[in-house]
Amino acid sequence: MSDESSTSRVAGIHVDLDLLFAHVKALRELASDPDQSHNSARVYDFSIRWGTLLYGRLERLAYYHRRGELAPDERARYESLRCELREVLPLVERLGLARPRVALEDARGTGVQPA
Repeated sequence: MSDESSTSRVAGIHVDLDLLFAHVKALRELASDPDQSHNSARVYDFSIRWGTLLYGRLERLAYYHRRGELAPDERARYESLRCELREVLPLVERLGLARPRVALEDARGTGVQPA
């Protein structure tokens, strides 16, 4: 019998989550440094990676989440990621980055819908 809480049902989910959490952290660091956040080349470089992650890996996570194919620990991390994405939306707007297209509301149905 396998332990669902530690075993992914879908290959690569933990990597997707790790990458997205790392980029949320990098976004916060970029936005908090006035020199970096005003460097258009730096913001552009970040925006390419950010967009690729949002429209590739985040949408993939949302797909498997909707289908109920995430293990319990993956679901919890995905919900935490959505919370963090809600929190950084003002930074996303300020830097002119792509917004997540997945719903960011929490389990109670409050929060932000995609633009």
